[in-house]
Amino acid sequence: MMQASNVTGTALLFPGALQPTDTPGPFASVALEDALDKLLDYSVPSNWAADLRIGQRVAVPLGKRNRPRFGYVVGIRQQTDYPKIKPLLAIDDRRVLVPAPLLALARWMSRYYCTPLGTVIDSIIPSAVKKRIGVGRSYIVRMLKTRKEIQELLEKVKATKRRSVLARLLQIEGDEGIELHRLAGEAGTTATTVRKLVKLGLISITRQMDAPTLPPPGDPLPPAEPAMALNEDQQKAFDALIPCIRDSGFSVSLLKGVTGSGKTEVYLQCIAGVVQQGRQAIVMVPEIALTPQTVRRFTARFTRVAILHSGLSAGERHRFWQQTATGMADVVVGARSAVFAPLPRLGMIVVDEEHEASYKQDSAPRYHGRDVAIKRAQLENVPVLLGSATPSLEMFWRVTQGRVPKMDQGNEAPVEPSPPLYQLLQLPRRVRGLEMPAVELLDMKQEMRRRKGIHLVSQRLEDLLKQTIARKQQAILLLNRRGYSGFVYCVSCQQAVQCKYCDATMTYHRSAGAQQQTARWNDALHTGQLHCHYCLAIQPLPQTCPECGKKLTLFGLGTQRVEEELNKKFPDVNFARVDSDTMRNSKDYEALLSRFGRGEVQVMLGTQMIAKGLDYPNVTLVGVINGDTALSLPDFRAAERTFQLITQVAGRAGRGSNPGRVVLQTFMPDDPTIRSALKQDYDGFARPELARRQEVLYPPFGRLVRIVLRDQDVEKLNTLSEVLAYELNKVVEIINREGFDVAAKGPMPCTINRIAGYWRQQIVMKATQGEGLQRVLAELREKKAFARSERIAVDVDPVSLL
Repeated sequence: MMQASNVTGTALLFPGALQPTDTPGPFASVALEDALDKLLDYSVPSNWAADLRIGQRVAVPLGKRNRPRFGYVVGIRQQTDYPKIKPLLAIDDRRVLVPAPLLALARWMSRYYCTPLGTVIDSIIPSAVKKRIGVGRSYIVRMLKTRKEIQELLEKVKATKRRSVLARLLQIEGDEGIELHRLAGEAGTTATTVRKLVKLGLISITRQMDAPTLPPPGDPLPPAEPAMALNEDQQKAFDALIPCIRDSGFSVSLLKGVTGSGKTEVYLQCIAGVVQQGRQAIVMVPEIALTPQTVRRFTARFTRVAILHSGLSAGERHRFWQQTATGMADVVVGARSAVFAPLPRLGMIVVDEEHEASYKQDSAPRYHGRDVAIKRAQLENVPVLLGSATPSLEMFWRVTQGRVPKMDQGNEAPVEPSPPLYQLLQLPRRVRGLEMPAVELLDMKQEMRRRKGIHLVSQRLEDLLKQTIARKQQAILLLNRRGYSGFVYCVSCQQAVQCKYCDATMTYHRSAGAQQQTARWNDALHTGQLHCHYCLAIQPLPQTCPECGKKLTLFGLGTQRVEEELNKKFPDVNFARVDSDTMRNSKDYEALLSRFGRGEVQVMLGTQMIAKGLDYPNVTLVGVINGDTALSLPDFRAAERTFQLITQVAGRAGRGSNPGRVVLQTFMPDDPTIRSALKQDYDGFARPELARRQEVLYPPFGRLVRIVLRDQDVEKLNTLSEVLAYELNKVVEIINREGFDVAAKGPMPCTINRIAGYWRQQIVMKATQGEGLQRVLAELREKKAFARSERIAVDVDPVSLL
């Protein structure tokens, strides 16, 4: 049997117990893609020795039955400490998929985020690259059954992954289909699982040609757009960044600039300096939806820009990756995974909107893209530039403290350089002398007393909207809640319709073309479906209350309901609703933004997708339909997220020659967060919020680790939680004797106790320094406490405790 290359256990206690193998070297240390938290040694056949490289993907035998499995070579040596060694089966890909800098980053991620090394590397390499998809074709999935038939089948299917695939297919409008690997990724499963639905006659999979990507070497290149002149604030920030770019050493700079202050132009000119030195840059944006607009800014300035994000077809992703790895791209633009771009001459990393929670990965490895970018910059000794109008409180505090947070564990070298270079740069004014938009607050409680009926849009916002449309200007309306109604409720028995698989209420989504005149149930006018936003389950809308048979009532509001009111009050205005229900992919979003830019769409209503990154000079009005949507959530970052969202969307107004105005509707006008957002006063919000965090030692004054356990059987979950908590508390007690202050709370039920049929409990650890938490996790990992990775999720530095 193969054994780990890291000698532990018997070999350490009795050095003579295991004799070296008689098999001649060399030996390859392999990290398997399977969730196996150890490295395995394999012998290298003599005819492969010259071809084998660290970073290659190989096939190996595993277990008594020698099942073929894939993994990555992470080391080659001439000796091994174990007597029974099996040979490699094959070199699956002769390319070095994981170059040395990325392998070093993967090792750090494995330690810090408590994830098997093979799992980390598997997440770094796009599946299209591993499968060598890129011959100019991709695979498109389309439904062969009607929506009604698929929905009926969905109610009968018990397999979670298959149900997720069917639910995602139901969300696709028309017959355009969806790319196979993208569907698998969004459904949380594999392409193999999706392909099984072909045999059942539910879907079809067809091949189609992919669009070309970067021009090959030798082709004539389009002229680059010249740089814009910097204003005084931009020039001051750029001058402070020049030494970082010129010296090419590790540094972290936070560019805090108000919305519309020209942060992107600073990025562009910094990257231009990097490219002129013959090096390359990574630009990270928080969401795929923002990528097309960002790409246009960079392709206008640079001639070779590669795109890396999950919205591409498999063939496009593979070709961009290959062109990036071979040095053809000067700039790589993408979402979270772009931080792993295999650039051979990396010179700089830019993280735009660094505060965004979407940089956090929600599956293993649960990394934060911003923090990984900082670590990669440190490993490759290059500068990293973070930008935001509303920086995360953690990063703002770290910058003002002038130090890099310690992110490693044990006796290894600290992350921060010596001396640390960590600077705060500010752009306090908008470009071209533009004024910040005027913001006014509307108390919706007073509005309800003054007006009869249900009005989601206040009279003031209606009047301003009419004036804006009459002047042929444009408006953006924000409501960060999709669907029609937050939940369906029975007044008689006081029960809300819940998801069958989750402890959460279902959200009502109106069917296209349906009408609803009042909040009260009306069979003739009201059709639609109930959606669970946690497990993606869809179920028919019940005609009456399932508990008592009485009529049901709609409560809460969503983008569909606001859209209905706007269509009724402004029938001649061209509206567009922007949420994940209407924007299926980045191409849909890009097409809509093009229409909005041409003035074909006058008013854009949407969720947080429209709250950031948009720059349209004709937008003079921004309306926030409900500014306190997230304030009541039981999460310590609720106030911070609310402030960021309101401030970001307010910044979309007044970017042209006409002044901007923002209307903030709220039921909590006296809340400090709302008041700070009204003034767009970041410092005024940050000071008291940091003081509250310091009182309870929450980030940035403390570090957190959240361990979530799940099982479909409540008794098994309770047993698993108690066993882990017992082992954890023993380790914490030992670690604290060494001077650490780790505290553990739990096990306790999660806020949402059941998701997709799995009951959930959590254990939360807190300490003032990350080293103590890392020591505890390392000890538990050594004891195989996290071996059941499908039932236990370890989240280091969680962005939410919900």
